[in-house]
Amino acid sequence: MSLTRILNRWALCLLAVLLLWGAPSALAQAPLKVRAVQVKYYGPETASEGMIRSHIRVKAGDPLMQVNIDEDIRTLYGTGLFRQIHVEQANFPDGVDLIYNVVGKPRLTTIKFEGNKKYSEARLKKKLTSKEGEPLDERKLFTDAQEIQKFYQKAGYHLTTVRYVPAIDEQAGRGIVTFEVKESPKVKIERVEFEGAQAVPESKLKKVVKTRKRGFFSWLTGKGRLKDDVLEDDREKLADFYKEKGYIDFDLKDVKVDSTGPKSVVVRFIFSEGRQYKVGEVGFKGNALYTTNELAAAVKMNVGETFTPKGLTKDLEALRDKYGEKGYIDAQVIPVKTPNIEKGTMDVAYEIEERDKSYIEKIEIKGNTKTKDKVIRRELAVAPGEPFDMVRVKLSQKRLEGLNYFEKVDLRPDPTDVPNRKNLTVAVDEKNTGHFTIGAGFSSIDSILGFVEVTQGNFDLFKPPRFEGGGQKMRIRATVGALRQDYIISFIEPWFLERKLALGVDLYHRELNYVSVNELYDERRTGVRLSLTRALGRDDLIGSVSYTIENVGVINVDQNNASQIIKDEAGNRIVSKVGASIAHDTRNHNLQPTAGHRVELFSEVAGGPLMGDTDYYKIELRGAQYIRGFWEGHVVEFSARGGSVERFGDSTRVPIFDRFFLGGLYSLRGYDYREVGPRDNTGEPIGGETYWFGSVEYTIPIVERIRFALFYDIGQVYGSSWSFNSDSTKGEKFYNDNWGVGIRLNLPIGPMRFDFGVPINADKYNDSSGKFQFGVGYTRDF
Repeated sequence: MSLTRILNRWALCLLAVLLLWGAPSALAQAPLKVRAVQVKYYGPETASEGMIRSHIRVKAGDPLMQVNIDEDIRTLYGTGLFRQIHVEQANFPDGVDLIYNVVGKPRLTTIKFEGNKKYSEARLKKKLTSKEGEPLDERKLFTDAQEIQKFYQKAGYHLTTVRYVPAIDEQAGRGIVTFEVKESPKVKIERVEFEGAQAVPESKLKKVVKTRKRGFFSWLTGKGRLKDDVLEDDREKLADFYKEKGYIDFDLKDVKVDSTGPKSVVVRFIFSEGRQYKVGEVGFKGNALYTTNELAAAVKMNVGETFTPKGLTKDLEALRDKYGEKGYIDAQVIPVKTPNIEKGTMDVAYEIEERDKSYIEKIEIKGNTKTKDKVIRRELAVAPGEPFDMVRVKLSQKRLEGLNYFEKVDLRPDPTDVPNRKNLTVAVDEKNTGHFTIGAGFSSIDSILGFVEVTQGNFDLFKPPRFEGGGQKMRIRATVGALRQDYIISFIEPWFLERKLALGVDLYHRELNYVSVNELYDERRTGVRLSLTRALGRDDLIGSVSYTIENVGVINVDQNNASQIIKDEAGNRIVSKVGASIAHDTRNHNLQPTAGHRVELFSEVAGGPLMGDTDYYKIELRGAQYIRGFWEGHVVEFSARGGSVERFGDSTRVPIFDRFFLGGLYSLRGYDYREVGPRDNTGEPIGGETYWFGSVEYTIPIVERIRFALFYDIGQVYGSSWSFNSDSTKGEKFYNDNWGVGIRLNLPIGPMRFDFGVPINADKYNDSSGKFQFGVGYTRDF
């Protein structure tokens, strides 16, 4: 027998011995089986057995595994219905029974508050997540107490504390919770300090943050109170301010609020400014489409200028737009910043991956259930087959947003199966564009009035019965008051003849009973106005032409008291006239501008070849400029206008209803409506043929939606056309002027203005007493 065969036999014997020795151990370690799962409930029954079993993973017949039992306990606790959960094991020869012992939470039957005087119980309950009738959850109650405390602190009651006190009846399974509120007075800020300010004076930093010391007008503005949410915003404001000054390493270490008394604190912003960074080297890598000089011309942060995060973002966007305008919308531009702490410079290297040029395959419009496709497509500055110009895509989005038809507008490129071609998807979320308004108002000119108005900003004249989706505008308004009746139907087709040419049609009837200061006559107008308006090569340059035919009547003339001048005006006249205007408008907002200007030249010719009962021509120049005041939020408005009207042909005079008047809310605010200018021998204003007017107004934000105004107005009206002869006014003054103060309200129902003007140089017909003016709108009419 060979040695090899002997070794093999010994190996087999050894293997058999090992298998026999290990078998009993393996059998002994086989997992036990779960025979049954039981549920035992203690205390208030907050859940049914079926609900509890639905959260138990272990089932009869499963192997007994502790990990599964632990998971069941976590799941049951997660329901928030149980105070205690314990699982027992009962061992039997054929397996194990599991008993899930659960103790339910008591029901929260009553929630009470104690110590709350500033806010009602009903208001505080709105802050709670805990509800009566639900299981009493102390974790939720703790969170609720914290939320109420934060609510007080945000309102300025900084030292207010809130805690919850539960009272549990274990036998009945009920619980009552009382939130104990210890209210504190509103904390006043005694002073604000900036520890670490070296490069920037504290006086400037105090204007950056909204946390400010209490001042004389704090009772009105609400400033000077410590509010946690404002303090949190100030952290970001201060950091942003410094970083936009080039202090990239600015570090706000802490904000401390130190009590100096029961009702006063000192707020300290503790920070390290770091050093100011200038732009070091600016480089470009990977550019082939543009030269380095061309890309350098696109960025605005040049070598030696202050480096700012916003500046970097703008430069990055400018570079992406430069590639995007040629269709390279997939181009990647990544800025790599390298600070040099010793020199205080920040080198910027733009790493560019140009990729392929993209073209527009097709344009898909989604989400427009009411608006016609063509209304959207005509606003797009790109078309299929063209390079995917992202600059013009952004312009298209801005135009669509400007329509005010949509809550949201999203223009995005989507891939296609065709190489280097992408679809432009225009996704819109439509909003309600029709409005019905009924209300009442009052102004110092119109007195009391009521109105009804129906408007549709996305009108379609040829789509009954809803008449919407065509991109037209329709307005119907009726105004009836003590001194005025006004009815108007207005229609605008912004794309007349499928061109960017707005056709306007106005039908109107007006009766004005306030035009005569001494109530000697009234005025009535009924007419039709047609207009064409379009942008002249750029969006901020607008040209317009119009034709108006109207029947104007000077009616209800007081034959006993009116002068012969007024009596000669009595009766109806047909006025047929054409007008033209050109306006340059760069204002950042139509209703509440804070920057930009508007300048408009307007001319009008009536009669002559146009027929009618009166012949005259009129020219007016109007303008306004808006600039920032001394501090943030302050706005200065400079406005001026002037014009002249002159008769021609068979007319012997310019009708009183087409002359110029000054005085009142929209001009010289220290004088009553129409009371500046020429008068007849009874003292009745009869208007003039030449005028000029100027104004400067400084407005300051007081609180949200309220601004304070300080203004100065100056102007005069002269009797003859193209004449500035003060004798013609019979007032012996070359000009009238006034100063005044006012309030501007931006209310949900619309903007309102209250002004009180005091004359400085007044003619002999006007005294020096102040005049109160009230009306609707922030800015004055053009």
